[in-house]
Amino acid sequence: MTAQSVILPLPSNHARFIVLRLKDLTIAGLKKQLDHLFTTRDRLITQHPEAEIKTAVAFGPELWSKLYDKSPEGFKQLEPIQGSFDMPVAPADLIIHIASARTDICFALSQCFFDGIQDQVEVLDERVCFRYLDGRDLTGFIDGTENPQFPDDRAETALLGENTGIFADGSFVFAQRYAHQLDKWKRLKVDAQENVIGRTKLESIELEDDVKPENSHIARAVIEDDEGEELEILRHSLPYGDGQGDQGLFFIAYTKDLTRIDRMLHRMFGTSGDGIHDRLLHFVTPLDGAYYFAPSEELLEKVLEN
Repeated sequence: MTAQSVILPLPSNHARFIVLRLKDLTIAGLKKQLDHLFTTRDRLITQHPEAEIKTAVAFGPELWSKLYDKSPEGFKQLEPIQGSFDMPVAPADLIIHIASARTDICFALSQCFFDGIQDQVEVLDERVCFRYLDGRDLTGFIDGTENPQFPDDRAETALLGENTGIFADGSFVFAQRYAHQLDKWKRLKVDAQENVIGRTKLESIELEDDVKPENSHIARAVIEDDEGEELEILRHSLPYGDGQGDQGLFFIAYTKDLTRIDRMLHRMFGTSGDGIHDRLLHFVTPLDGAYYFAPSEELLEKVLEN
């Protein structure tokens, strides 16, 4: 089995995320449109080998149940959280992750997918994202420092194992957009910002446990097993924004185990039982959220042919 091409490589400089519900588009129509997208992608890869073109297509639980008669164990819809802060959910049928070293390629593939079906789908989001400076979030802190870097480690973190049979080398996906309140954030001095994040701003060095606040982002978002080993997820998150203030982060993570995301979110939003929430939520606001499944290339081909 082969993972879809965007999952295991390091994030590209540009990405576009398309989140939608089918509305009037039939499943047969969706399959035809995805085939058109992949044909165009492969042609552009041949024409522009330097563009590092990669994609992944993932399906929400409801649509997946219509496409295939079995689901990977643990696949479910994300549940909203009402805690110290509320976390909304916006269930979707499909997310398309397009990545490239060139933003025009991302645009061309989006244009290709929507060609002729604009009125048949409900677009929940189409987010144009970019690498910011040396891989930083708009808060000024390096994002994804804890990401596994080596291919084998990334695969171990993100992909379902051989014991899952037909679902091997597929991946669960969590996607959620966060709007940043940067005016409020910038009023904090650097040392106060570092206490919110749990890392130094310039070098991205994690603060020592005896000085890192319990409610810092790192303390809440990093989860561990009973032996103290970190339970990793593979982040491909990128910033988005314009100069007028619509700015934030499109958070997207690939994982072999959705319970890792569940635990992370409950710790962040203050419903894990210890009464602590992620202080970063005072400066960023979740606007949606959903779970998906990205099948292997082979299973995806099988599903789209049926």
